[in-house]
Amino acid sequence: MEGLSRRQFLTGAALATAGGALALGGCAPSGGTSGASAGGSLPEGAGVATVGTGMGKHGTIQVEVVTKDGAIERIDVLESRESLGLGDVCFEKLGKLIVDNQTLNVDVVTGASLSSMAYLTAVAEALDQAGEKSSEWKKRDKAIEQPAEDIAEAYDVIVVGTGGAGFTAAISAANKGKSVLLMEKLGVFGGSTALSGGEMAVPGNWIQTNSGVADTPEQLAKDMLEGGDNRGDPELVNVIANGVYDAAQWLTYEGGVSWEHNLLFFGGHSVKRSIIPTGHIGNAMTTKLTTRAQSIDNITLVDNTKATALVTGSDGSISGVKAENTVTGDEYSFSCKAVVLASGGFGANVEMRAEANPDYGEQFNSTDSVGAQGDGLTMASAIGADLVDMELIQTYPICDVDNGALLYLDDLRLDERTVMFNKEGKRFVEELDRRDVLSSAILAQTDERAYEIWDQAAADETKVVDIHSDEFENLASRKLCVKADTLEEACEPFGIDAAALTETIEQWNSYVDAGADPDFNYRGTMHKIDTPPYYIMAYKPAVHYTMGGLRINPSAEVLDTAGAPIPGLFAAGEVAGHKMGTNRLGSTSMADIYTFGRIAGDNAAAYVG
Repeated sequence: MEGLSRRQFLTGAALATAGGALALGGCAPSGGTSGASAGGSLPEGAGVATVGTGMGKHGTIQVEVVTKDGAIERIDVLESRESLGLGDVCFEKLGKLIVDNQTLNVDVVTGASLSSMAYLTAVAEALDQAGEKSSEWKKRDKAIEQPAEDIAEAYDVIVVGTGGAGFTAAISAANKGKSVLLMEKLGVFGGSTALSGGEMAVPGNWIQTNSGVADTPEQLAKDMLEGGDNRGDPELVNVIANGVYDAAQWLTYEGGVSWEHNLLFFGGHSVKRSIIPTGHIGNAMTTKLTTRAQSIDNITLVDNTKATALVTGSDGSISGVKAENTVTGDEYSFSCKAVVLASGGFGANVEMRAEANPDYGEQFNSTDSVGAQGDGLTMASAIGADLVDMELIQTYPICDVDNGALLYLDDLRLDERTVMFNKEGKRFVEELDRRDVLSSAILAQTDERAYEIWDQAAADETKVVDIHSDEFENLASRKLCVKADTLEEACEPFGIDAAALTETIEQWNSYVDAGADPDFNYRGTMHKIDTPPYYIMAYKPAVHYTMGGLRINPSAEVLDTAGAPIPGLFAAGEVAGHKMGTNRLGSTSMADIYTFGRIAGDNAAAYVG
């Protein structure tokens, strides 16, 4: 296939999807095309290239499977919009297992289940096209991913979790010359950070400076404390507010992260201050951090490895971590001098949520990574760590009504370009209010859901629909986002009162002319909605963040129930509580994880000496 251009390659694929197969003369990986057959005899020794499709999280996945003499020679992904660092990783893992073991009896990659299932569906379809029976391939001996054989048993520092906080802590400790084991229990790296929008509240950032926006760390701290009803610890909040600018610089120059050239205005903030990674998604950060961590000799990065217990010495100090391989069941006992817990919150653990606060149990979906099970809280509390604010759980207001996934088209709201309304066609809340205020207001509406409307001018100027075209297509296919030439047409699939919405939009446009919103005191820049076609999107809240967790001090040391540091134990990110109070303002999680990730890594290295 090396002699085929991309266009020719897809032409062959089109033949296969039409029910035929592309015959390859000689060895399939290097031979050229020698003709296509939809059922006739093939040249002796020819390989067959067939194509199958599956529906992933972000749209259609298309693969080509090359078979010869009843065996799979290789699998190539022809089309995919699955997230980098997630979908592409699971494709590589599954493809290797399938080809090396000649079986379809393989498990999905944890953390990328939808992408995995779509890939396996596509491969099975391609095998059927080639005259193989995929159902029989699924009955063959099971193949499982084997752990690395050369994992050392002793390290200076062990970091648990590979979200933004974990990568930052590991790289920081390694840069101090310490040997680091960075472990992830899922089959992919990135945690909830990779699934987030990646936006980061940074006062005094370069875009604000160039735009003439005045801001200070003191103002961010004030906003965060007030946004959490003053339940957060001012000391911890001030650490974040005063450290996030340097953390952003660290991400840029140490992590290799690049940024968009505009800001978002998150609800509850007093000014527009949130910078955005290129691509508007958190995996733009975690893929770069993965590459950086893999380039550092004294970091050992492992997946499918779940920490199960913290080990302490006779004096109560950290001496190791027990772990197990989540695929093979192999058990490990790692020794170390310090541990950084960066294992995230417990938003995906329905039982733990319900125990902490029954109002957030099984009635809610979650935006979080499946790995957000509260493992770090369980392990640390077992050795005496104090837990704080566990009942404080946040929902994100703008989520998929079916599965709870975070909706990135909501960036249009943060770009100050949408109006929020209910099924009756009426506004009911200020669009840039706090997340908890929006969520409570939405849940009080008909069907516990709400809608956003924007026009083509907003879509053209922000490019958000283009950037997240996969999400738009997915929602449109389920009639959860509609594009139409008139308001009436856009309202019809949802049963929205079109006459009332028309009146609401006319009133909004008059407020834009007047320069003020007397109904809800909209705090951003108002824009008219008057350029068809119009877009309407439905949504409802899902659990997004757990404000409670381990009690830490400004040095990221984990405290016991008596308020004393547990020697050698540090925590960063969502696993550490008492920073956000009753409600976390949008984009402050990234500020937190990268600020405290650096502190935890540096101080763990200093503790080791």
